[in-house]
Amino acid sequence: MTLNENQGGPEACGTLANLWQLIHSVLDDSEPALEALGLSAKAFFLLEAVGDYPFPAELARRMHLPPPTVTYLVKQLEEKGFVERRAEACDLRKYRLIQTSAGKDALTRGGDALGGVFEERLRRLAPGEAASFDEIVSRLARPRNGGA
Repeated sequence: MTLNENQGGPEACGTLANLWQLIHSVLDDSEPALEALGLSAKAFFLLEAVGDYPFPAELARRMHLPPPTVTYLVKQLEEKGFVERRAEACDLRKYRLIQTSAGKDALTRGGDALGGVFEERLRRLAPGEAASFDEIVSRLARPRNGGA
């Protein structure tokens, strides 16, 4: 971690660059396993988010993706049988996405692949550091109004 000499704290850009590199190295090393399931990294994380954000507009906001990209990924997930569209009873112009059992299985298997690669990285840490890292990242990832 790079220190900012003026404040004695971490240099934000350096820390973010390291996190970006970590995420992408885990995704790169997980890519073959995800592809074997018929998923890209974006499709995997979108499929995972469907559980909490079943509407495409919500997914676009949550994933910070343009709506056409979400539409494209949803169509891919539908073709593979990982999600289904269901009309909303109160507004038939709107539809809800539902993870299928095949989608849930792909999430489990893809999560195992990503988790295995990430656990390899965590083994580089001293005992106890992995739990601290998890706590720190979880705390930092919360929205400002998300509490302490």
